[in-house]
Amino acid sequence: MFDHMKGYIDYYGNLVRPSEEEILEFLKREIGTLSSAHILDAACGRGEIAHALAVEGAVVTAIENEQALLKQARAYALTDKVPRALQFQAAPLLDLPGQAGSYHILLCLHNACSVLKNEREYAQFFQKAAQLLNKGGRLVVQLFNYDLILDYQMSELPDLTDEENGVRLKRKLKLRNDGMLAMDTVLSVMRIDAKELSRQQIVIYPIRKVLLQKLLQEAGFAVVDYFSGPDSAPWQEDSPSTLLVAIRS
Repeated sequence: MFDHMKGYIDYYGNLVRPSEEEILEFLKREIGTLSSAHILDAACGRGEIAHALAVEGAVVTAIENEQALLKQARAYALTDKVPRALQFQAAPLLDLPGQAGSYHILLCLHNACSVLKNEREYAQFFQKAAQLLNKGGRLVVQLFNYDLILDYQMSELPDLTDEENGVRLKRKLKLRNDGMLAMDTVLSVMRIDAKELSRQQIVIYPIRKVLLQKLLQEAGFAVVDYFSGPDSAPWQEDSPSTLLVAIRS
């Protein structure tokens, strides 16, 4: 039954909640065993993946800059036996914690990189990631496929629905004159009157694949594999998302 007193973060989290199983299988398939790996989960959201990685035996540091999400991540970890090798920290994406070469894997999933507002910030993020990863370490990033959005002049993304709570998220897109992408989101109840619960606009820098490749190489990543999603299908121009695995040289 829908609870009108819950916050936007609660319902948005339910709508975009990742599949921990799919992500774990993807990482095992493309990287290998996760047991004992030191992993940084950047912009961890509600912490489901960070927790699942720790249960697999990884040593996980998970950061999140949104306090509401960080609170939920810590609470989620308390619902189960909390692995000792799981730490949550408040930190922005451009202030990643750790010493040089201290991680085997660095994750930034589910378009969390959308907080990076220009080419310079992407370059800064990739350079910091390369510094924190050991030689041969993997950077795993998941983004919208901005090539698809820009080339096909998409005006909206598919609706996201949460049948259990009876809510829908609509996402309209508009390319601004300055090259930024405006995403207008409307969270509403799934019924005839479609009562709005929240409306907000997110402004995103729509980075293309060719620029991603350039910045990753400049940061020190020698090999970059691109996928359309966690099923490991090869990336194509019309793939719904861009999921990359970059190897630090």
